[in-house]
Amino acid sequence: MLFIAALFAYAVFLGGPVARLLTRARWVTRFPQAALRSWHACALSLLASLVGFLLLVAHDLWEHAMVWLFRADEPLVHDAYGGSWLVADIPRAALAVLFLGAMTLLGLTVRSLLRLRRERNRHLLTADALGEHARIHDPDVRVLKHREPAVFCIPGTRNGSRIVVTTAALDMLSDTELAAALEHERAHLKYRHHRAFLAADVLTSAFGWSGLSRGYAQQVRRLAEMAADDQAAQKHGRRAVASALLEMCAVGPTATVSGLPAMTGTDPAERIRRLIRATPSQAKALAPALSLAVTAVVLALPVALALTPAALLAGTAHSGC
Repeated sequence: MLFIAALFAYAVFLGGPVARLLTRARWVTRFPQAALRSWHACALSLLASLVGFLLLVAHDLWEHAMVWLFRADEPLVHDAYGGSWLVADIPRAALAVLFLGAMTLLGLTVRSLLRLRRERNRHLLTADALGEHARIHDPDVRVLKHREPAVFCIPGTRNGSRIVVTTAALDMLSDTELAAALEHERAHLKYRHHRAFLAADVLTSAFGWSGLSRGYAQQVRRLAEMAADDQAAQKHGRRAVASALLEMCAVGPTATVSGLPAMTGTDPAERIRRLIRATPSQAKALAPALSLAVTAVVLALPVALALTPAALLAGTAHSGC
């Protein structure tokens, strides 16, 4: 029972205090790619912990698997996981909740995928039918005539993705600013940020009502934009990226691109301040390694909690012989 309670407490801890800590932490804006990895690890570990909790409560299914895996004594495994505290209807209720939860996640995923596909196809059709690429010598870039400045990307297969620039943005930005904006969108395509948006939207829709990881989707978008800014800044400088953002936002509203990564995405004012004020950090080289280590621990802990009771009884199946 102790390990079952620990799994549930771990899920609540990740979705509550840890999520709030990640939202408010200052280091995430310095290392957005590492922060993104941390958010994904916490969300995945939260999901694994809740699934493990329900499987352990539905102890019949789990206990048979543990007896087979560790060749442990079945009564001892039952005492370790279930014992006398479980009544007959609780395991069946846990399995029902697990099934309904899986169906809910599947339904939300399919709905979000279809919505994203509709948006993608609509923008792709417009870009290929009405866009031109003669003004920019890049086969994946399309220029659309529009009075509002916008630069955004349409994710797809290797040869099916596009970067779209409106004529207003093209006329407004200098060559360096335009190059920085295009590199920003290439970073979105390179790191497949649209997939991260999809996963965050699904999990936030599934668990947001409970308060667990409520800010997941918003923070993923915020950090993905910062990560793309950093990628563009590596090639064209931070001031070029900040200047491009400032130019596009200063004229008023920008063209909206529902569901797709755009240059003027989440909170451009915060991103501009960050780009201007940023200073080189000696810890920058250590951030990826540290985030990978933390990610591994966060993901491994629910698995360890679920397997430990059975592992401690490994080989006891023949102890009475």
